[in-house]
Amino acid sequence: MTLLEARDVSAVANGRRLVDGVSLSVAAGDRLAIIGPNGAGKTTLLRMLCGALPPSAGEVRLSGRRLDRITSAERALNMAVVGQADQPDPRLALIDYVELGRVPHAGMRRMREDRDIVLEALRRTGLLPLLGRSIGSLSGGERQRAQLARAIAQEPKILFLDEPTNHLDPRARGELLELVAGFGTSVVAVLHDLALVAPFATRVAVMNNARLHALATPRDALTQQLIQEVFGIDVFRLRHPTEDRELTVFDVPNRAASPS
Repeated sequence: MTLLEARDVSAVANGRRLVDGVSLSVAAGDRLAIIGPNGAGKTTLLRMLCGALPPSAGEVRLSGRRLDRITSAERALNMAVVGQADQPDPRLALIDYVELGRVPHAGMRRMREDRDIVLEALRRTGLLPLLGRSIGSLSGGERQRAQLARAIAQEPKILFLDEPTNHLDPRARGELLELVAGFGTSVVAVLHDLALVAPFATRVAVMNNARLHALATPRDALTQQLIQEVFGIDVFRLRHPTEDRELTVFDVPNRAASPS
């Protein structure tokens, strides 16, 4: 079942085309990774998909309905967004911050049910022992998980993430995306680290120069030819030395190296 659909969407600002005629769809349970070099249009596309930015042309549909004809209150019942610029008040207690995810549901449930949902979001993100701590006292990784907990408490049908692993160490990046994948929610995520794409995504949208160059499974999207064309780097697929799985390795060619 198609949950979200973009039909030939474009974005233009100050005479510059930021996204040019992109069409794609997200089904229930999909985890779509949007990748591309800097300036490719990734975040602009994400903002159009979640309704934060109206397209200059084309349309976005949520469950068959035009997104621009759905009220912001109704969108909040279906979508949750974790953005790069989210800066919650550091004085807020963690549990109070996560409870903000229940605002779209105000009056729909009893307070006790809302509190149970918040506590479950904290448990699923491993933050339950920290519920009384202030946001400002949390580490970078804990703050990222707090943002996810707030989004989970919102009970969205689709979760939007804009480079959620920024400023995290390599292990924390993988753990965060593994956590998101375990939610079972449809996800659209802009990802910067290509090594995280294959383990996380079910489908990949490759953006370059404002256009969609590929929309496919990770294996079909992360090909040597396409990655070399878009990113200028090499891709190698290797068998894991101790586990029954394949590793996708990205490497920057050493153009300066000369044969000995």
